[in-house]
Amino acid sequence: MKNSLNALLALGVLAFGSVVSAATITPDSPLLVTTGTETSQSAIENYITTTFTVDGIYKQDVGGGETGVDFANSYTTTFDNEPLDPQEATITYDGGDSIFCGTCYLLVKDGNQDPSWYLFNLNFWDGTETLNLSNFWPTQGAISHVSIYSANSGRGLEPPAVPIPASVWLFGSGLLGLVGVARRKDTTC
Repeated sequence: MKNSLNALLALGVLAFGSVVSAATITPDSPLLVTTGTETSQSAIENYITTTFTVDGIYKQDVGGGETGVDFANSYTTTFDNEPLDPQEATITYDGGDSIFCGTCYLLVKDGNQDPSWYLFNLNFWDGTETLNLSNFWPTQGAISHVSIYSANSGRGLEPPAVPIPASVWLFGSGLLGLVGVARRKDTTC
């Protein structure tokens, strides 16, 4: 009985526990939406915001500060390899308001290579998962900045609460009942 209870509790922890994970994005990722050769940031911004109907909500330049309408204080971007010639970057959630991606895109830009930028679909992203960017322009060139774009009107807010299905409540109640029964048996023996 005790082994069964431990197995059920482990299953419950796996089912209800949150796991911090990371997503790796590379130039050949299936998340790639498009690339471009424009080098003007204003031309790139105009193309992305009008084609995908999104707004820029976060940006980090190599060697510069983070900027963004709502999220400059919620994320840290670390550029790896050579400090001024990075091929890799990590975007980490620090706390506070997180980005909720109903429709989100990630821009990774160099500006001096062909392609000069990559645009990735981030619709899978929960806003707290670490994004690892790797292998960008490995033989020549480097990441100059990263930007996140979103179509959400509720930027800066957590996603709306999703109701928990009755079966999950029933499963959790059953686990609690088994714990109570097991404890009662332990005290009566």
